[in-house]
Amino acid sequence: MSAVRALCRDLSAHRHIRIDVTVPSVSSSLPHNVGLCLYRVVQEALQNVVKHSGADEAHVHISVNKDAIELSISDSGIGFDCESAVARGGLGLVSMRERVRLVRGEFAIESRPSQGTSISVRVPLNGSG
Repeated sequence: MSAVRALCRDLSAHRHIRIDVTVPSVSSSLPHNVGLCLYRVVQEALQNVVKHSGADEAHVHISVNKDAIELSISDSGIGFDCESAVARGGLGLVSMRERVRLVRGEFAIESRPSQGTSISVRVPLNGSG
């Protein structure tokens, strides 16, 4: 999860966006495919924030319990109509959803015009490897 912290720090410095990051220290027992999935989802989501949202800040929060790891990414940018974006088959949304599906996780996105965007991911830690 230190890679997520580094990604947020670098993106914040180079793209002039404030990224509030809450990422716990996670033991090395986190399956590699789950860690990579979460990293790629954060990467894609933050690129979308920078490219499309107009927001000057974003929030990345990861929490871990004995059963699952949960990720949320949010911004207060311009938002969008989720149904239209999914219907257009936006590659970023499709790839995030598919990555999460491959680790047996749940992916949800909420957004509305002028109300920002929030992405939620939950990946079970037992049997996801």
